[in-house]
Amino acid sequence: MGEVGLDDVRSAHERVQRYVHRTPVVTSQYLDELSGRQLFFKAENLQKTGSFKARGACNCVLSILEQDPGVTGIVTHSSGNHGQATAYAARLAGLPCAVVVPRDTASVKIDAIRSYGAEVLLCDPTPVARREACARVVEQMNYAVAESSNSYSTIAGQGTIALEMLQQVPDMDAILVAVSGGGMIAGIATVVTELRPECKVLAVEPDGKQLEPCLRAGRPLWPDPPRMLRTLADGCRLQQCSPRAFAVIRRLVAPPVISVTDRQIAGATQLFWQRTKLI
Repeated sequence: MGEVGLDDVRSAHERVQRYVHRTPVVTSQYLDELSGRQLFFKAENLQKTGSFKARGACNCVLSILEQDPGVTGIVTHSSGNHGQATAYAARLAGLPCAVVVPRDTASVKIDAIRSYGAEVLLCDPTPVARREACARVVEQMNYAVAESSNSYSTIAGQGTIALEMLQQVPDMDAILVAVSGGGMIAGIATVVTELRPECKVLAVEPDGKQLEPCLRAGRPLWPDPPRMLRTLADGCRLQQCSPRAFAVIRRLVAPPVISVTDRQIAGATQLFWQRTKLI
């Protein structure tokens, strides 16, 4: 797969639909009145393994197995959610799995990764340490890497969110997507650009990520080596988007980027819990 397109997302949907949930869309009259908009929340917290990551990980791992039936195992690095999803996908494929996670990863996420049968390898909490530890597993065990966002197979899997949303809410004007490595927004933008080009795809980031200057410049401006953000949104701690995801984002997602502080994240999360009764 040299790039990612709508056909790739449709193929991903066929590949993973029996292994993931078609998640519901949640609404709230109170939040509509508060915002002056009709709001629709795609409840990917009800997804297999607890996040949208199951879509991309399943497509990535199953694609690896299709391309190389002799693959000996799967390895990835993650702050937790992609690790759980990859462990789940590897178990479906009948493959051993190793997941590299930072030492400060929440214990509930580490326990969940192990519950899917994967080996957990701890490393220093930096992007460089994560990649290096993952590379050592590849060298020692000859495992294939299931990237969390720097893989077109993963991006295509995440794009299945948009296929569902456009069926559930066909006349959407805009979709707001949280951005960390960028795989989810890249996949969603791929679908929306083709099927509903009048719908805007807007990036939402934790304060400090600074995606908008990169989009306006048309190239990454983040520091090298990359760093982790200090943010309440622990699934969005990576400051840099992955190269393949950013290439898609740069082409399909326009500024502005919505940046939110920890205070705003906490307040919005609490309000959502109170009004939708959904955690």
